[in-house]
Amino acid sequence: MEAFLEVMGLLVLRLGVPLVITLLISAWLTKLDQKWHDAEIARQTRVLPTHDAPHCWEIVGCDPAKRDSCPAYQMRPVPCWLARQRLSGRVQQQCFDCLVFQTA
Repeated sequence: MEAFLEVMGLLVLRLGVPLVITLLISAWLTKLDQKWHDAEIARQTRVLPTHDAPHCWEIVGCDPAKRDSCPAYQMRPVPCWLARQRLSGRVQQQCFDCLVFQTA
């Protein structure tokens, strides 16, 4: 009986310790991932300081109906190129030649 308990104790030690270590590391990595995720969301949603550059709808001359459905108009004071980047994940090609983008 004593040998059985000794084998069971070693088995628990052999399997339990690595399992506990793995669970602790997993919990720590989950917290770290959440911290990084929160930092990225905060970075993406921060409002940039406004500047005196004209708005894109003023440069392009959008009519009010088109302007009201435009993400750049809805997300002001965020610059138009940044509003489009947040929606599509990249800066649009047409932004590189725009005065608003070049003065940012």
